[in-house]
Amino acid sequence: MIEIQRNRIDVEAVVDSVRRNDAGAIVVFLGTVRADPDVRALDYEVYKPMAVRTLTELGERAREKFGILELSIVHRAGRVPVGGDSVVIACAAAHRSEAFAACSWVMDEVKRIVPIWKTEAGPAKRRARRP
Repeated sequence: MIEIQRNRIDVEAVVDSVRRNDAGAIVVFLGTVRADPDVRALDYEVYKPMAVRTLTELGERAREKFGILELSIVHRAGRVPVGGDSVVIACAAAHRSEAFAACSWVMDEVKRIVPIWKTEAGPAKRRARRP
């Protein structure tokens, strides 16, 4: 499962997409929008065709590099409010060490090379009023 979507991420569906009887571990990374001063949401802009292609390639590289069994990545596009989920990565492997390593590596690579950009959305600035 490799998806870019505007609607809320169904985390359980992402986890279920990597379940296998031969997997002894499923590791999930859930990226959420944290509350920082003056941040009410994050706006994600995505070049979807290239992002999906790059995410798919990352999945293939992770399988080769870490020997994982399954990998799913779902990333949001558009506005995600504070507390909302912006990305879910689920990795299934025979053992936890491979699943943890792959999940961490994939997230680092998503931030580094996937054409997804975020901007902070804060409260509207008040206009100065004349006396």
